[in-house]
Amino acid sequence: MNNKEVVQYREDLKSRVVRIETIVERVENQLGKLNGRTTSLESWKSWMTGGMALLVIIITIAIGVS
Repeated sequence: MNNKEVVQYREDLKSRVVRIETIVERVENQLGKLNGRTTSLESWKSWMTGGMALLVIIITIAIGVS
């Protein structure tokens, strides 16, 4: 390989690395969004479970009082 081919090969590798880095950054951003959504859903699930438990307790007390 002569010097011109080596320089061209290096430039090609650099451009590929830049494209890969861009893709990785996009994937990391998407994962961040998905993690936020997952956290939100888990929080909602906890509140829903607590609400259902409270409802069961209230119904149990209401039936017991009757």
